[in-house]
Amino acid sequence: MGKENVIVALDIGTSKITTLIGDIDETGVLHIVGFGEAVSKGIEKGIIVKPNDVISAIRKSVDDAENIAGSKISGVIANVSGYHIECRNDTEKIEFDTNQKVITQMDISQLIEKVSSKIQPQKENLEVIHIIPKKYILDDEDEVIDPIGLVASKIEGKFHIVLDKINAYTNLKKVIESSGLRVIDFIANPIASATAVLFPEEKEMGIAVLDIGAGTTDIAVYKEGSIEFIKSLPVGGNQVTMDIAHRFKVSKEEAENLKIDYGAAVPEASQGDIIEVYQRGSDEPIHIDQIELIDTIEARLSEIFELTKKTLDELGYTGKINGGIVLTGGVANTPYIKELAESIFNMDVRIGKPKEYSGFSDKLMFPQYATSIGMLHFAKNRISVTNSHPVHNSTGFDIFKVGRSIIDKIKSIF
Repeated sequence: MGKENVIVALDIGTSKITTLIGDIDETGVLHIVGFGEAVSKGIEKGIIVKPNDVISAIRKSVDDAENIAGSKISGVIANVSGYHIECRNDTEKIEFDTNQKVITQMDISQLIEKVSSKIQPQKENLEVIHIIPKKYILDDEDEVIDPIGLVASKIEGKFHIVLDKINAYTNLKKVIESSGLRVIDFIANPIASATAVLFPEEKEMGIAVLDIGAGTTDIAVYKEGSIEFIKSLPVGGNQVTMDIAHRFKVSKEEAENLKIDYGAAVPEASQGDIIEVYQRGSDEPIHIDQIELIDTIEARLSEIFELTKKTLDELGYTGKINGGIVLTGGVANTPYIKELAESIFNMDVRIGKPKEYSGFSDKLMFPQYATSIGMLHFAKNRISVTNSHPVHNSTGFDIFKVGRSIIDKIKSIF
């Protein structure tokens, strides 16, 4: 393993905190060489509510990954999630003094600087996470993805901007730093998950990714090859668990076990099992019908899908996502969730699993690791496009060379 080619992802979720150490080989293939995971406590719906609990979980996750990789971690890429994430689309243009100006990286940076300058972080109480180029238009005619080296008299850039509430961003950064790590950069959860599970042709056709985690449901919409919209809904698998706990008066732990062992998304999946459980504070068992359990799960999942469908309908995306819906995140493991989603969205649905990596595939090949794997891919892709390279310092793993003045300002170019 060459330390100069290492990226570390710290995926902070409501139910688990995952640390992945990825090594990029000379052909650009991502190899997972370190994996750590801890039960997440202190986070609710993407919001930090008990900082010390989060710090302890981060340290355990990182320690486990370090022990497997045999090296210390100093810097990480972390994810941001929660209903406080916002997005917007913007356009900027430059007109040159000559009719045949060769487009350079400096021109692209100038466009992004112009977009960035219109955002007033202190006034809007927002922190810029990403400014992502979608496409460029040369001389009001030709649409291109990568204009560098082409000639034009003017260039227009279309960009997708992701922002986070500044206090939520600051609190997350402080917690990570308090665990002994340096935050190199942040990646928005919906974009990371989509990066792990989508194929290029799906992005071209138009597609929506739903990452249903424990605390939130993250939505990412792609069309014409690029990101168009993201949103985070404050509802997820934990609400399903709590619905079961309330209906059958059992503990949260018992409800989670019931969901995993006997749960499904549609009544047709019931095997007619009669399940023995102990209610809170009782030594006497009761029996519940599996169909009642499934009914409880179906109701909450249907609500999540209906909320998502309403969002897509209101923004006019429903008729533009010809590629359908991709479900990922831990809740996507629910049996028959694909069939329930298809009945509500009236379009094709598939389950998205992380792809294009090696190592720990027996543990990481499931939807709940889409964000973690996607974070590594996102960073790897950006390194490639910005012609930066991972570097190593004396205290452990790190990425991105010095000279981040533009990246620090605009947060993301890829």
